[in-house]
Amino acid sequence: MNNTKFARELKSLICYVRQYGIEHISFKINSIEAFPKEQEQLEEFLIQVHKGFFMAQDRVIYLLKKVLLEQKELKKTMSQVRCRHEKDKEQEVKQSLNNVRYQERVLRKIIDSLAWQIFNYDLTTLRRLYYGQELIDITDSNLESEISFTKNYVRDNPEAFVLISDLTSFIQIGDIVTFSKDKGAEIYELKEGPVNCKIFEVLGEFAENQCPKYLQLRLEDENESFRKHFERNIKQLSRINQVSETISKGYGTDLLTGQKVRIHQDEIVLDTYTDIVNKLLNDCNKKGYSISVIEGCLLIGVYDVRKCPSCVFDAWAKEEQIEAPIYDIRESFYDPLSFPIFLHSFSDTSIVDIILGKKVIKMTIDLKKWLNTFENDGCKVRWMSRKETARINANMKGSNKIFDINGQGIELEKNEMSMQIGTGIFSRMFTSFNTPLSIKKLLMTTYSAAEEFEGFED
Repeated sequence: MNNTKFARELKSLICYVRQYGIEHISFKINSIEAFPKEQEQLEEFLIQVHKGFFMAQDRVIYLLKKVLLEQKELKKTMSQVRCRHEKDKEQEVKQSLNNVRYQERVLRKIIDSLAWQIFNYDLTTLRRLYYGQELIDITDSNLESEISFTKNYVRDNPEAFVLISDLTSFIQIGDIVTFSKDKGAEIYELKEGPVNCKIFEVLGEFAENQCPKYLQLRLEDENESFRKHFERNIKQLSRINQVSETISKGYGTDLLTGQKVRIHQDEIVLDTYTDIVNKLLNDCNKKGYSISVIEGCLLIGVYDVRKCPSCVFDAWAKEEQIEAPIYDIRESFYDPLSFPIFLHSFSDTSIVDIILGKKVIKMTIDLKKWLNTFENDGCKVRWMSRKETARINANMKGSNKIFDINGQGIELEKNEMSMQIGTGIFSRMFTSFNTPLSIKKLLMTTYSAAEEFEGFED
């Protein structure tokens, strides 16, 4: 899909996600304080918001199929040009392939933004739904049964929204997430076909018999294919049950890491520098760039690349002798658990410009200055060895990995308790725009929670 068409589609999708509900109600909402309090108005607002969500989801299904099919065609072309040793053509195809892969990630992040709203922006809960699997190719999945379920569910629950998990970057528990005012969020695994029906018959018989050996004896009469299918279904249902219990109870075991986790019941309010980013976006329209330093340690620059190249940020960071990597906000589309840019208070035009690379936001952090604030509060800061860091990261995935510089991770210690700083902390800083001191506050709160719940992981 060319960038002009993609930009048009993005503008429509952003409207469905952010504005449709407000624009299609019979009353006005001028501010958060003016949010509807009467039951009738609340229901009307919810129905219209969900209508916008459905319009976004339906359009993403169409567009995602399109870019996934483009990817398949480009991969075939890539194989052909490599066989013919056409180096120039190979680079052209590679660039096109990278472009449609990027478009796929952007489209999935649109659906992610719906999930974030359904789960009330609670990253600790959202992380429970991810366990490091590959993205689902919806051109080769049970999408039609999910669409059919959606239509039937909404027919009986007109105020509800049904999110299709396979469209997201990170929901890998269940096929469907439903959301309604009365029931909140619920996760469903859809099963159809004669084999699945037989599996549920066996489970029903087991529930009636209550015999510990019933399943073992019953499955001995089935072939190997059925037993494997049965085992896969049980694992899927077990994962859903495990995650649901962790979310409802507030503690459990994380599917991705196998570590004990606890979900904070008390809300931790973290400061953000979103207003500063918004100002930088507006200011860069005048001279092509705008920069700022957050709390003395986080460098941020916004560049209109049609007027000023973003590489000047790299030179600034080098001049400041900063060792931490430079983060381009577009990297967030490849991070399953990053905060969706569509939920920030930026203008629609700014969001589209950022996605298309017309405006670039770059950030980095002076780790020495930031870590000094921990030492000032009585924490010991230790740089781990490369071997130690590699050993821990070998068992981790994605945002659970330890952040490292030149292969060395960072460990904090206080009151004889230690903690390694993960990459997810910096994702919060660079995509949710939480301030460095707020992230420090979050980590220090983790220490307090760990004293009450051994093995806590945020």
